[in-house]
Amino acid sequence: MNATLEHIWHEFAEKLGKFIRSRVSDRATAEDILQDVFLKIQGRLSKLEDPAKLQSWLYQIARNAIIDHYRTRKETIEVPETIPAEAPVDDVEMEGLKAAFRRMIYSLPEPYRDALVLTEFEGLTQKELANRLGISLSGAKSRVQRGRLQLKQMLLDCCSFEFDRRGKIIECEPRSKGTCGECA
Repeated sequence: MNATLEHIWHEFAEKLGKFIRSRVSDRATAEDILQDVFLKIQGRLSKLEDPAKLQSWLYQIARNAIIDHYRTRKETIEVPETIPAEAPVDDVEMEGLKAAFRRMIYSLPEPYRDALVLTEFEGLTQKELANRLGISLSGAKSRVQRGRLQLKQMLLDCCSFEFDRRGKIIECEPRSKGTCGECA
């Protein structure tokens, strides 16, 4: 059997279309994938070694195209035109939050406080921190990690956080008035 692209289209387009639509919910996207499949078939038809395996070869190309579609697809959400703007955080409130955060950091035990200040605020790498403090690299990493964990626990004790699906804070409420300084 020496198949031509036109013959393949007439015999398999409808079947492949149903196959793709059963795996892709949007009809227009399924049609786009079907067209891509036939473009790939056109480019690779001369490389088909065993014409008896034409049907399985076509379905394999279609399966791969569907997989490619899902790999490259980015989830999008339609945003309404009348979305309210977020209220800007005023400078006074932001400065209060920064001051409260600084107080938390400076209330950490000295080795952890120094590790966080030097790496997070002064921009030292953990290797540079180890050299400056005369400790091993693993010791410097431990101090930074433990300091971060202690700071995290202080924040969780102070405030109640709500996170989005990516872990970004979307809401922060103080647990009780004055527990972390300015943020209450």
